[in-house]
Amino acid sequence: MSQVTLVPAVYRCPDHDNHETVTARVRERVEWEIRCLGAHARPTFRVAVTCPGNAGGAEHRRLYDGEWQRA
Repeated sequence: MSQVTLVPAVYRCPDHDNHETVTARVRERVEWEIRCLGAHARPTFRVAVTCPGNAGGAEHRRLYDGEWQRA
């Protein structure tokens, strides 16, 4: 069975320090693409994920580029 590795492992919003939430959302989107597209999934990705903002809210979308590898 193949395992998916995301590179780099952490994604940050440049405006807020929500790297754990943002990284989890990037992983979910990429894993969804791999599940749906299987062998046809692109080795690189561009996903839009929502950063929850700071304690006062201000949720917003961010685009992230990256790549994944099958180990």
